[in-house]
Amino acid sequence: MLSGGHFLASHDLTTEGSPALTELIDLEAQRRRIDHRQAVLLTEVAASGVCDIEHGHTTPMWLADRTQQSPHACRSRMNTAARLHRRYPQLAEALKTGRVGWQHVKVIDSAGNDRNWQDLADLLPGLIDLAQVATFERWAREVRGIAQRLDQDGGYDPASDPANNHLHLVPTTDGITYVSGQLVGELALTIKKLIDGETERVLKRYRADAEATGGETPVPSRAQACAEALGELVDRGSGVPEGSGKLPEPEIVVILNDTGDTEDGGELTDDDGNHLSPHILRFIIAAAMIRPLEVSGSGDPLRMGRTLRYANRHQRRALLARDGGCIFPGCDRPASWCDVHHVDEWDANGPTDIDNIGLLCRHHHRVTHRPGWTMTPTALPSDPNTTHSNGVRFRWRTPTGRLIDSQRHHQRSHPSAA
Repeated sequence: MLSGGHFLASHDLTTEGSPALTELIDLEAQRRRIDHRQAVLLTEVAASGVCDIEHGHTTPMWLADRTQQSPHACRSRMNTAARLHRRYPQLAEALKTGRVGWQHVKVIDSAGNDRNWQDLADLLPGLIDLAQVATFERWAREVRGIAQRLDQDGGYDPASDPANNHLHLVPTTDGITYVSGQLVGELALTIKKLIDGETERVLKRYRADAEATGGETPVPSRAQACAEALGELVDRGSGVPEGSGKLPEPEIVVILNDTGDTEDGGELTDDDGNHLSPHILRFIIAAAMIRPLEVSGSGDPLRMGRTLRYANRHQRRALLARDGGCIFPGCDRPASWCDVHHVDEWDANGPTDIDNIGLLCRHHHRVTHRPGWTMTPTALPSDPNTTHSNGVRFRWRTPTGRLIDSQRHHQRSHPSAA
């Protein structure tokens, strides 16, 4: 139990009638102080640059790697902590004393922007007092409403700001892709009308099929028809050449994971590690979107020696299958954001071979080239004698002598003993 002042100063805890209830309130008070202290430490650590200098990571990526949390959540907390102390010191003090919680901080932070945060900061004393008497939901609505009015009073029209257009596609390992985002202005109007019109055509086609088959062909919900309409619009759009006369060429990499313990020879996945069912695979083949990885018996074209300086298309596909993204431990950058790095540098007679190259995002590519950082290939611990390209891993030695092993397909690896 905590002694001293409580964040619910006006509440008599003895009326709870249960030690467990009193302890829950005390724990919340501790959490608010911990949230404040963590925000202070995140801001100080980020300002010092210690994570980047000693570990090659930004502060949120270092935190995500060490605590096994979501990189997105750590980046969000880091950014909120930085703005809390830069813009809203009164709010930081209220968090420290327990008058508000981290959820209140996030509401203020998300409601503020470069145009209205100063006016919002001026209103903080009243907003903090309001948080003591209003429910959280009511308080959050009030804060968002005030922030919007402050923004609009400054002449801002969110419907005319193209920066408010954003779309996110989030694939998951179970084969589901979540789509989220928002559209404003003429882009919102155009896309909505196109999808609505195509949805009606999809439903009309299903209704005609149902009538022709005596009801044996079911008519889908409007939500399903809307999803199919979006797919058909994108499919038709991909058949229209761009200004240079080229058509979009989607490429799907199919990886056979030969585990050796399945009767069918292994599991088929895409480059994100999502399982591909036979139904999906038949569609990919029928749509001619699959590209085989061509490898000769001698290992070519995965081993180009000194004949090529830059990785060719086949080697990039092999790196996509082998590395899956940036191989620096704890990094979540996908392969599309990565450079192909020569471990033994090309200028120092390093070959363009699959076991001498790896995917690194631009940040960790620069880290690897810093003075005092060295990178070398190393065999997998489970098979120290392997020479197969799939068994290649890499290791960094930092300026302080720490050894760091590479990751693959977002599999965590831990710093080795120096």
